[in-house]
Amino acid sequence: MLKMEFSNNYTSHVRRVLLHLLAWGLFITVSTLVSGRVGILLGLLTGWTSSLFYFLLMCRRIKKSAELPSGQAVASMRTGWLLRYGFMISMLVLSVHLPGIDFWAAVVGLFSLHIVLFLNAVGIVVSGLITNLGKSKINS
Repeated sequence: MLKMEFSNNYTSHVRRVLLHLLAWGLFITVSTLVSGRVGILLGLLTGWTSSLFYFLLMCRRIKKSAELPSGQAVASMRTGWLLRYGFMISMLVLSVHLPGIDFWAAVVGLFSLHIVLFLNAVGIVVSGLITNLGKSKINS
């Protein structure tokens, strides 16, 4: 039962983060086009795509590790960590060597997952504060 509950909750969280990542990608694309900075768009989208694939690789590894015994799960997570960071480094090296891709824009795009997760965390905290507003009293 615990694994089934984990799976349902995990899937809903993954879908929500993927939806937010897609919205973020649309936002940075439209913002770049509106501001007229089309030269950095390819770099931003390269970094954003890398961030999206990083998230998908991480989700796959977590799902796989949840089904393994603890010793194998730790080894699996370490292997996944190396593969994900190797993927990120290869995308940055690729952005340096391909003409037309701005390296710094790719670096900024690579932080898309971190930005989305931070905004999700802020939303959770703010909704918790709003829900509990007025429920606690501080005695002075």
